[in-house]
Amino acid sequence: MLRKLPSLIIPLSLLGLALYLYPIIEQLPASQLVLIHFLPVIIGAIVLVFCFKFNRSLLFFSAIAVLLIYAVMQWYLPLAAYVEAKIIWLSLTVFLPFNMMLISLLKERGMLTWWGGSRFALLFLPLLVCMALAKFFPDLLRPLLTWRFIDVAFLKHSVFSQLALVMMILAVLVLNGRWFVQATAQNSAIFITLLAGIAMVYFKNRDTAMAVFSIAGMLMLVIAVVQETWSMAYIDQLTGLPGRRALEEELLKLAGNYSIAMVDIDHFKKFNDTYGHDVGDQVLKMVASKIRQSVSGGKAFRYGGEEFTIVIPGKNSNETKENLNFVRTSVGDTEFRVRKQDRRQRKNNKDSGKTVQVTISIGVANRTDKMASPHEVIKAADKALYQAKKKGRNRVCG
Repeated sequence: MLRKLPSLIIPLSLLGLALYLYPIIEQLPASQLVLIHFLPVIIGAIVLVFCFKFNRSLLFFSAIAVLLIYAVMQWYLPLAAYVEAKIIWLSLTVFLPFNMMLISLLKERGMLTWWGGSRFALLFLPLLVCMALAKFFPDLLRPLLTWRFIDVAFLKHSVFSQLALVMMILAVLVLNGRWFVQATAQNSAIFITLLAGIAMVYFKNRDTAMAVFSIAGMLMLVIAVVQETWSMAYIDQLTGLPGRRALEEELLKLAGNYSIAMVDIDHFKKFNDTYGHDVGDQVLKMVASKIRQSVSGGKAFRYGGEEFTIVIPGKNSNETKENLNFVRTSVGDTEFRVRKQDRRQRKNNKDSGKTVQVTISIGVANRTDKMASPHEVIKAADKALYQAKKKGRNRVCG
């Protein structure tokens, strides 16, 4: 749980900043407030461009969901009749959490696709229908939106209807669950943007407060796009370790004394051939996790395929062998159980659920006068890895 909290630091900070700033911003001159009211749209347009460029459809539709409701509240409701505006606002308090919850449960399927078109329809059509009903047939929606299905005294004084409260609580639980299972920048941003959106609809009669919370939501989403794009470029999606590009940048920083270890999973092809590539992926995840947990004073990277690289600054190869042996034994002592696949696959795979041993071989080398560049050290570590394989695997050489 504690390891997941850092992903919420930036979104929560923006939300807290919005709570602090909106009373101050409301005191600004009217000429400056006009710009504040348009800022959500400007920042939202930047979010949409970034999302489209980097194919982040969930963040794209989250931004549209918030911007759509903000635009209706900021520029349509003030022009509508009182009853019409009230019904539309009640509808918005239900649509916002419902849309954010629905978006969080969907997969990345693109924007200019059939799936993308269906999501546009889900965001726009129900709202347009409700706006039309509120204008021409207000009595059809009002009983549902104001229905009190729980007779509790404190709920009678709530700004939101009971239907909206239920939807908000459900959305918070679902989005919090999504974040808890996978604490990515995207899930964190969508979760806290929901809270910013709830604050936005709460301040229905305070245009500047609405704008400030909408700006906070848009900033959360644009930061999430940047973080997700950085993660795609530098983090290996399967293992969670930094990838080859991150390794290349790390090598440029090395100076003085350092060691580099090359790690290879023994008989990895056999795992793939015997149990399938899904099990091979499970092996990679397990080994990466053990390397990350057990390596001391160094940083692990996924080099490619079944190979990993460990960079240990400030130590020569002899000084690192004890720790590398600990890494090796932590992998070898871990029971790896082949996870059961679907029923059809299990019938054809008698080994499904079997416990197998996974071992790794490690080659290590350090910088010397003859091997002054990191890439030369990596080549030497590769040769040491080959020796470890040749001597029977499951050992450290160098």
